[in-house]
Amino acid sequence: MTQLSSTLPPRLQNNSSYTSAYNQILGLENSLQTRINAGETLRSDMIACRILGNLIHLAPTDEARSVVVRDILSAGGDSEKMLDSGKRYFEHLLRIFKSNKGQVPTPSNHASPPSFDTKVDMMTDLLDDATLSHSTAKKRALVRDRYRCVITGDYDLASLNKCPELVEEAGPKPSWGVTELCHIFSALTSVNLENGDKRIYAATAYAIAESFGYTTIQQDLNGEKIHRLENVMTMRSDFHTLFDGLVLWLVQVGKDTYQVETSNQVVNQSHGGREVKFTTENPEELPVPSAQYLALHAACAKVAHLSGAAEYIETILRDAEEIPVLAADGSSGEVLAHLLRHVE
Repeated sequence: MTQLSSTLPPRLQNNSSYTSAYNQILGLENSLQTRINAGETLRSDMIACRILGNLIHLAPTDEARSVVVRDILSAGGDSEKMLDSGKRYFEHLLRIFKSNKGQVPTPSNHASPPSFDTKVDMMTDLLDDATLSHSTAKKRALVRDRYRCVITGDYDLASLNKCPELVEEAGPKPSWGVTELCHIFSALTSVNLENGDKRIYAATAYAIAESFGYTTIQQDLNGEKIHRLENVMTMRSDFHTLFDGLVLWLVQVGKDTYQVETSNQVVNQSHGGREVKFTTENPEELPVPSAQYLALHAACAKVAHLSGAAEYIETILRDAEEIPVLAADGSSGEVLAHLLRHVE
């Protein structure tokens, strides 16, 4: 968790609303730190406070920034109301991307994996299935991403096993990995929403995204549309985990061109700054990932890292695994409250 900067960037300092809201957050941060120094346990409050401050710095658009500022100013200086806003962003914005989920299996219509002589055969098999699902999205993303992880360039092992032409293209000692279908917006916000609480959670999450200027987000990603190619990428399983965990993100540096950024020092040494360029030979059928979706993911990842929210979620989930019975004195109540909000 990193202390907020004492000032806003010069570009934002000319807006009186931005500076007024940010100064209130700085005052709140200072007040919380004083209480923490006196022995109070206020970790979740401090995270909520710093989420608000970092969103003013890092919001993907001025429209999104203005929404955060309006939330802060509407609290009228009431600390609890400001913290409630920060906690709402924690629960319903950062959690759109940061998911504690096992990978969704890719179903197959075949008793055993099909084999193809050429990549054209693989494309034909893909076009024969026009349904929108996790399975077809995985196939389509593989074709668009040239059967490689978009981060590392490693060939997808299953595709190599299916297609001799791809093996020949990859060369005698190909770099390969086990890849998965990586969603930018989590599938948990659009599918299997029979549970009423999950529907409310998803609706709130999308309402925040829409207020940030993503006005058609729920319509675009509703139900099985969550698997549309604008929202998915082919990614090696370990990097998929990092991306889902808001530990790794992509920052746009040109048209359909991004740079890898990460909060993990080890990953940064090997992959930080790596260029990722999305291309497609068929923009209509196989569009590249949405720059807007990736921008919001990147902003949330940075905010989660700087505010301590990412680490906090991992701590809660780790505690949940290690606590067989909730403590009678209520000390594990925070764990219980978090789990109840995200029960599947």
